[in-house]
Amino acid sequence: MSTTENKSDERILWLRFLKGDDQVLSLIYLQYSNLLFDYGCRFTADKNLVKDCIQEVFCTLIRTRKNLSETDNIRLYLLKSLKRRILRDLKDSGNKTILVNDQEYPFDLLLANNIDDQMNELDEEKRRLLSEAMLSLTERQKEAIYLRFNRGLEYEEISFLLNLNYQSSRALIHRAIEKLREIIHMHEKKMSQILFNLLFFPKNCFLAEKKV
Repeated sequence: MSTTENKSDERILWLRFLKGDDQVLSLIYLQYSNLLFDYGCRFTADKNLVKDCIQEVFCTLIRTRKNLSETDNIRLYLLKSLKRRILRDLKDSGNKTILVNDQEYPFDLLLANNIDDQMNELDEEKRRLLSEAMLSLTERQKEAIYLRFNRGLEYEEISFLLNLNYQSSRALIHRAIEKLREIIHMHEKKMSQILFNLLFFPKNCFLAEKKV
């Protein structure tokens, strides 16, 4: 299905909900609940909080239906609503990791399913290096990487979720990728040098270790 067709279907589905079709909301929930839960768990390890926030998002949709605008991107609308709700609840709970301006918040990239699957295929040393590299990213870089490569969002959609303009969202992801490459390359170069020394200068390496 093309993007145009998908947007058309989403617009029709949303209009049906706005006109009072609650059964459509059930379909929307079934379609997006897993995505919302996965996204919500990036911000907090409290799964019950995430579930409560998802429920509140849908309850709010019903309560404010008459005031809602049309959309052709239900997924993006729900992601934005859930993020706003979770960050608000975390602040209200007195969580010190959340700043008042909503520009700094925790985001766990390592929990992403496809990243976990790919890391399981690597040896222990490479998994460690990749984990360290991802942890070196800023929280917003982690979120942008997750949205782009784990969830396949377009740059315009990422811009909307992160409150950035189009160019800033592209630059954010580009810098994140370059940072990952730089860190991984640096570690690989170091490991290659150690291996070279062990293979061709084993005696010197042994003496160096003895001095330490």
